[in-house]
Amino acid sequence: MATRITATRRNDGIMVLQISCPERRNILDEASYATLIEALDSAEADDGVKVLILTGTENCFTAGNDLANYRALAEADSVTAITFLRRLHAFPKPAIAAAEGIAMGLGVSMLLHCDFAYAGLSTRFQLPFTRFALSPLGATTWLLPQLAGHKAAAQMLLLRQAFSAGEAREIGLLTDTAPDGRALEQAFDCAARLLAKPGEAVLATKALMREGQAEAVKAALDREEQMLLARCRTPEAQGAIDAFYARRRHP
Repeated sequence: MATRITATRRNDGIMVLQISCPERRNILDEASYATLIEALDSAEADDGVKVLILTGTENCFTAGNDLANYRALAEADSVTAITFLRRLHAFPKPAIAAAEGIAMGLGVSMLLHCDFAYAGLSTRFQLPFTRFALSPLGATTWLLPQLAGHKAAAQMLLLRQAFSAGEAREIGLLTDTAPDGRALEQAFDCAARLLAKPGEAVLATKALMREGQAEAVKAALDREEQMLLARCRTPEAQGAIDAFYARRRHP
């Protein structure tokens, strides 16, 4: 099943990007990233779009990068997923995430690059990169310790410890939690409050906030891209991915 990215430009100044492939937990493949990047470019160029909302389906935000992408990276010299996250980080307008159910891997990294993030109370978060002998992406190794502290980030990144929406809010990954099924409603409420503010002042303030961390985030994205490419070429990583697919075929 192919993942669908639906871009809905509303008349109130909001563009909604929805990730949809519930049969595969809304995983993101190469075509998904191309569509997301194109949608971000379109939203930036469109003066009628003031706020962006990123969301998934009612039971899943996204389980992250398609493992098939990691297999292909053994022969690549860049990572499309990181290109997308670079673009999301540089997006000049307010970006809001609304998550339900599951946010894994790149699904967590995406939240780090949004200005606001809401999640249903039952949403579970995990960064499973080491399970597949891989390293993180999306400046996660820099941004997450900044939020959670080194030791909490180590539990999440090195031990793959899952964490709850309440814990995600406590460390600052989420703006707030919502009753299950109402994260998107909270995102729209946030968007409405932003739209009521002077638009140029909002853009200027976001630009100043991003400028203060731009160099560090760029450096982290570059480091992680090179490390991930190197990891994908190792027998350890390719073997871990092969073992995962073998377990799925023969549970």
